[in-house]
Amino acid sequence: MPDVVGLGSAVVVGVVMVWAGASKLVAGSSWSDGVASEGIPRWILNPLPLLEVIIGALTAVRLWVPVIPLVLGGLLMAFSGWMLVAIRKDDVPTCACFGSMSKNPIGWRHVARNSVLIALAASAAFV
Repeated sequence: MPDVVGLGSAVVVGVVMVWAGASKLVAGSSWSDGVASEGIPRWILNPLPLLEVIIGALTAVRLWVPVIPLVLGGLLMAFSGWMLVAIRKDDVPTCACFGSMSKNPIGWRHVARNSVLIALAASAAFV
């Protein structure tokens, strides 16, 4: 049973990350305009979509367990930390998590979603 849970967790969190990265790649640089205005440098934003696709795909196919799922979890924690800081601002940026599909301002639901994804990444790493 643990193998099924680990595999299921890996597939779900991996597919979500591939979807997020692919959505950003399709949107081009337009997804990052709002995020860049928040002070995140372009040298971080430019490779991010491809990095999400690669890490998500490697997680979904269970390569290099537990390293890749832990890297994915760390990436999600970094995103969540940025979200927590952004939520406290007067002018909250829009979520660009899924490229142009994400138009709502960042809120607690985004942090909650990332918390679930972090738990799935941990499950993919250790179960």
